[in-house]
Amino acid sequence: MEEIGKRIKIIDSQYRIATPKNYFMLIFLPIWLAAWTAAGLFAIRALLSGKASDALYFIIAWLCGWLAAELFVLLAFLWGAFGYEIISIYQGKLKIKRSIFGYGPGKEFDVSRISNLRASGFFGPMTSWKFGMAFWGLWGGTVAFEYNGKTRRFGISLSEDDANKLVSSLKERLSI
Repeated sequence: MEEIGKRIKIIDSQYRIATPKNYFMLIFLPIWLAAWTAAGLFAIRALLSGKASDALYFIIAWLCGWLAAELFVLLAFLWGAFGYEIISIYQGKLKIKRSIFGYGPGKEFDVSRISNLRASGFFGPMTSWKFGMAFWGLWGGTVAFEYNGKTRRFGISLSEDDANKLVSSLKERLSI
């Protein structure tokens, strides 16, 4: 195992970038989830008992929103507590995976079509949906490259120094 930054380790030829730890969120979100879960269970109980017949459609609509919020906050908590970005290089491909307990989406890119690999801060309007997801640590990155006319990013909330170290190491291994 080799460390090339505060949150970046190379393990078995993979770069593993730990998620940034926002300790306030890691304490607050489980408390919020417990209260939100209790509210949802109360609504489900009222729905099943028939006590909510006057507000049936409202409760069903509210439960749909409840479930979406429950899943989003659970994902944000698990990502913040246990998530990693895993960057692998093999057979002319660069694979970037966002992983919680080994599971998560990944994308592969042909190394021959990658250009302009660089350390780059997050840019965009603070009011955008993507900025909101970056706040939760679910989008963005401080390392960018061009691929098929689009900018791709990874390395969420790395320091400038760590992003530069990662780019140097990747350029060396990718020979670009």
